[in-house]
Amino acid sequence: MSLRTPTNEALRADEGCNLFAMESRVVKKIGERNVRVSNLPQRSIRFVKDLVTTLVEERWRYLLLVFVGSYVGSWALFAGLWYILSYAHGDLILDQTTGARLGDGGQPCVDGATTFVGFLLFSMETQISTGYGAKVPTEECPESFGLLTIQLIVGLLIDGAILGVVYAKMVRPPQKISEMKFSKRAVICMRDGRLCFVFRICDRKWQHAIETKVTAVLLQPYRTKEGETIEKQETYLQLENEGRLVLLWPVTVCHVIDRNSPLYDVSAKDLMSQKLEIVITITGGTMTTGQINQARTSYVPSEICWGHRFRDIVEYDSRKDCYVAVNERMHELEEIETPLCSARHLDLLRAKVGHSEMTTSVD
Repeated sequence: MSLRTPTNEALRADEGCNLFAMESRVVKKIGERNVRVSNLPQRSIRFVKDLVTTLVEERWRYLLLVFVGSYVGSWALFAGLWYILSYAHGDLILDQTTGARLGDGGQPCVDGATTFVGFLLFSMETQISTGYGAKVPTEECPESFGLLTIQLIVGLLIDGAILGVVYAKMVRPPQKISEMKFSKRAVICMRDGRLCFVFRICDRKWQHAIETKVTAVLLQPYRTKEGETIEKQETYLQLENEGRLVLLWPVTVCHVIDRNSPLYDVSAKDLMSQKLEIVITITGGTMTTGQINQARTSYVPSEICWGHRFRDIVEYDSRKDCYVAVNERMHELEEIETPLCSARHLDLLRAKVGHSEMTTSVD
């Protein structure tokens, strides 16, 4: 049984073909879902009903625009209500010669405000300041107490919503967190005489240090015996140690391609024509807040290097008396001798060689 590795010319040719291969993926490299739902009934209403989640997931510029609009809108709304209240009380009826107020009562509802701009300034003072200036409410109008109470409550609700949404958005992990956690490529190589699918994970900020769990799901088209076509059938890959890791440094995660693996019949040649995608998910809690975070990425056939392995980037520094992990080299690979056949064919060859040896020894 001969072991051989693809030549550099073959690798370059494969890379050239992969550059032109139009591969569709469900999960982008940065972990975002590459799925768009169309013709969703009541789509806008659904976003409005779950307004908090919508605001948290929106970009900062849209979030700030919503909050600025809510403040300005509430100021203008209550300025109009104060204007209507004063107009109904007759506070806006003035003598054209003297400018004196001609309405009923000894005092106006809002002292110092006679135009809409004045009421707008009064509304802003009511909602965001600790005290009044030249424009103040009086005891003349009983309705002003109710309107003043409602405006104060609305202002508190807006302030509380801003604090809650901004806090939830700030403690949320960044959207491009996957780029610094997963290796750009995965490999298929030999480990202890078995073909293995291997990728590397690095958690430099310890955002998944508590109860770290890694899962790998194979997405592949499948046709049932009844003729039904499943666009992306999900099949979980069994990882070593059930996917539980201690992320003290960049570590490699291994899936052994055995009889129970969906990659058992895939060879190096078959891999180039397969329409598959392996989605990797890491889940864990931060040591600072204990909040559960999740990061994802995916590997398509053009990102899986057959006959390579990851270089060792962890070494002990006796001068610093500690282990040093060179994170900048976590994507580096090296070629190794690897059979180009599938794991099934490799097992058959081994069984045939073993049977031949037993026959020879009996003879």
